[in-house]
Amino acid sequence: MKISKQIGSDVILGLNCKNSILNSKNQITYLDNTKKFYTLIVKPSFGCSTKEIFSKVRKFGKPKLNYPSKKMFEISFLKKMNNSLEPIVFAKYNKLKKIKLFLENFSKPIFVRMTGSGSALVAYFLSKQRCNNAKKIFSKKYKNYWCIASKTI
Repeated sequence: MKISKQIGSDVILGLNCKNSILNSKNQITYLDNTKKFYTLIVKPSFGCSTKEIFSKVRKFGKPKLNYPSKKMFEISFLKKMNNSLEPIVFAKYNKLKKIKLFLENFSKPIFVRMTGSGSALVAYFLSKQRCNNAKKIFSKKYKNYWCIASKTI
C-alpha cells in the first residue's frame, strides 16, 4: 500500500482482484457480481507525455464517478463514458486515432477507450473468441505493436 501510493493513487486498483472505483477524493468502493469483459489491450511503439497532454486541457469536466454504484459496470453506462483526453491525444498522434477506428470497425467490440493520457488502447468484448480473433487480426496488421488479450476479474 505504502509503495503503491508513492507510484500513483490509482495503482492500488490493480493490486486488488475486485471491481473497484477510485473517486476524486481517493476513496475506493468495491463492487461484487459485475459484468465480466474480455479485453484486447494494444500499445504502439511510442508513448504520450502525460505532462504535455494535460498542459493542453483547457477545461476539466465534472467527475462522473464520485458516487459509485453497480450501474457503473453496466454496458449501457460504460458505452456512454468517454476519455476526454482522447481528442487532445488524437490531434497530436493521428496514428492512435487510426488504431482506435481500426479496432472499432474490424472487430466490433462493445467499445474502445484510450487509457489515461495514452498511448495504450483497450477494446472490450463479451466473447473470448471475438477478443482472440481481434488479437490475431490486429497482430497481423500492426506487427511492431504490443498487444495482449485479457479479461476482467
